Amino acid sequence: MTLKNIILLGATGSIGKSTLNLIRQKREKFNLIGVSAYKNTEQLKLISDEFNVKNVCFFKNDKDIIFNNSTKVMRGHDGLLELAALNCDIVVSGISGLAGLMPAYTAINNGNNIAIANKEPLVVAGNILIECSKKNNVKILPVDSEHNSIFQCFDSNFRENISHITLTASGGPFLNRPLNNFKNITIEEALKHPKWEMGKKISIDSATLINKALEVIEAGFLFELKSNEINVVIHPESIIHGLVHYKDGSVLANLALPDMISPLSVAIGYPERYNLDLPKLNLVEVSQLNFLKPDLEKFPGLNFGWNALNGPNYVSIILNAANEIAVDLFLRKRINFTSIVEIIDKCLNDQNFNPAHDLDEILEIDKVSRIFAKKISEKFYV
Repeated sequence: MTLKNIILLGATGSIGKSTLNLIRQKREKFNLIGVSAYKNTEQLKLISDEFNVKNVCFFKNDKDIIFNNSTKVMRGHDGLLELAALNCDIVVSGISGLAGLMPAYTAINNGNNIAIANKEPLVVAGNILIECSKKNNVKILPVDSEHNSIFQCFDSNFRENISHITLTASGGPFLNRPLNNFKNITIEEALKHPKWEMGKKISIDSATLINKALEVIEAGFLFELKSNEINVVIHPESIIHGLVHYKDGSVLANLALPDMISPLSVAIGYPERYNLDLPKLNLVEVSQLNFLKPDLEKFPGLNFGWNALNGPNYVSIILNAANEIAVDLFLRKRINFTSIVEIIDKCLNDQNFNPAHDLDEILEIDKVSRIFAKKISEKFYV
């Protein structure tokens, strides 16, 4: 049996850990040939030893970890791109934020299929990544539970039969919190997601529902949909992750217990499916499923997603840049929770660019937008 060669970018993050757990379950299916981390070299060394990984990359080695002589060690941004370009069956992109853009593009441009878990590259450069994947006959396989579920139900061979899709959202930790109490939200409260164990940045995005706005944009690029073909509903149980509506009135929905390993296995194993050691869904135990219309007064940031799809591509770049700056400031206790959306809105309204045509132009708009967001944010300091 031929093993699938895997490169894992962001091996020590939440997506990386889930990917490693999947590989542990299915060692007879996968061969981990490359891993990266930003600075957790101690954990990177343990991973490389456990899975006999021959290629590793890091940016900082604060603990002066020494890797085996048989392991090729790469460093920094250039090393990360070199790792992503190595010939393999699939690259798992789990690097948080826009830092994952160039490695994702490099992997695709070198003919590697990619299981993409960080939505920011598609948000800011979706048209370029999709075009590159088509040119190189490469698959971009979504790991996000919502997009992964749409992928499983979406018949691209009969695209003309599809009416629209629905993405579900748990509503985050503040679904039932009164709006007049939002300014008092603490970091600890915002990080306490009711359904998912995630990193800090994406947890805050889920609390503001900006995460769902970014997912609307991501879905638009992945499935080549217009803004009016993407709906969002609040579904607190997080059992149905996405629905595809067909023109004949049929609706295909993907149901699963909240767990990242299952969508990862769909993406990494495609087109094969695996028997996983995971709890199985029991509808009788679930008992009921609830659906609510999003409260756009409480979560106005959700509108940013549809607005971005309707606007020039620099809108998505500004949105992503401003959000990353604002979330970081909130996590550092420099601004209130409600200021995140206010800062983003100010950045979107007060900036204009020419549409970006390549990655250099995208990165330049991102750079300028971050500088602008930092300056604007000073007015919101607490």
